[in-house]
Amino acid sequence: MTSRGTSSATTAAEASRAGRTETVVTSRGIGMTSAGVAVTVLGVGLASPFLTLIGIAVLSCAAIAALWIAGSVQILRRRYRAARRVIVPFPLAAGSPGTVTVDIEAIRPTSLVPGLDIREQAAAELTGMRPTTASVSRARGLVSLSYSLHPTTRGRWPLGPAVVRTADPFGLVWADTPVGAEEVVPVRPRIVELPAAGGSRMDGLEQISRGARRASSDDAAVREYRHGDDPRRVHWPSTARRGSLVVRADEHAGRPPAVVLADLPPAGADLETAVGATASVALAVLADGHAVRLVVPGRESSRRWAAEARDEARIGVLDECIDLTPAQGSPSEALARSATSLLDDGAGSLVIALVEPRGAEDPGVRALSRSGVTGRTVALVRQGRHAASTRDALARGGWRCTSWRDLDDLAQAWADVARATERA
Repeated sequence: MTSRGTSSATTAAEASRAGRTETVVTSRGIGMTSAGVAVTVLGVGLASPFLTLIGIAVLSCAAIAALWIAGSVQILRRRYRAARRVIVPFPLAAGSPGTVTVDIEAIRPTSLVPGLDIREQAAAELTGMRPTTASVSRARGLVSLSYSLHPTTRGRWPLGPAVVRTADPFGLVWADTPVGAEEVVPVRPRIVELPAAGGSRMDGLEQISRGARRASSDDAAVREYRHGDDPRRVHWPSTARRGSLVVRADEHAGRPPAVVLADLPPAGADLETAVGATASVALAVLADGHAVRLVVPGRESSRRWAAEARDEARIGVLDECIDLTPAQGSPSEALARSATSLLDDGAGSLVIALVEPRGAEDPGVRALSRSGVTGRTVALVRQGRHAASTRDALARGGWRCTSWRDLDDLAQAWADVARATERA
């Protein structure tokens, strides 16, 4: 995954709209104010100028503290006009750490307030429920805050704004003043890189569906070598002319489009694993030269990503997976509708389905089994109580099936399907 950064700057006016200053009276402040009122009332009641002056003095301290905080907040809002946040990498990925740097710039290149207390608000999904320890560096007119993120869950999570805390000298009141605005940070699902050798499986499915195991030599073109390609497919005459490795590739009207069907479980850890597996498989098929369309039961439509613009398509697939959610209502009925749609509209496409262990009698599994008649269908069934009967039902319908448990063994399941295709 290519890492890059993003930055955002906000003016003081935008910062003031982004959030209000939170002011809190400390327990000391409450105690001193209560004591001042009580002593003042007692002094007046006893006609004691001494007690009255003491009470007024205590209340004056509380008033000075309030004025101090009000003035400090106004100075902060006027002095610090911009907050710039840089996140690396961007977007983040679940399970992979990232770093954030927040630069707060003063309106004039003067020294910052000594001891300025700066912190950043972040969603628990971005910090991994861990306490964040930030390093602060100061320069003339600039203060920088740097800290680490440990995203645990894909999604779009709030980060910021930066908050500057000010307190009065007596410790009676403190205030948190937002600087800059809140930013929504996308977190992509955790993925595993599946080997490009998976392309041999796709080639096998295409050739089996046409009734041939290999294309003839007259039907071959060449393309650049990709990691995982079979060395036996290297076209040595073209390699010698070009000075770089090229391999033979079928010339017939490109590779057919592929559909990745994601049968998602309910929300929870299994859902995040299923989405990560869906993204991993989609990227692997895309790398093998197929246009990819993600189909999630319950969704109205999905976009097809072209293999020619591979980098753009990879980014698009990952971004689409950020927002994947399971079907509303009955998951089995939604799967059945998607399976029927594949049978009606998916002619000529390769279909790779990631299926939950629903059992042979599940309406969705029965409908999905009927869509395997094209011979271009692969099912990766997640392990569970009814995984064996789900695999058997799909296999009877013509699907090539294997099982997987989590992302750590997904690559092995991917390779198992490749070997099964080569034996077919």
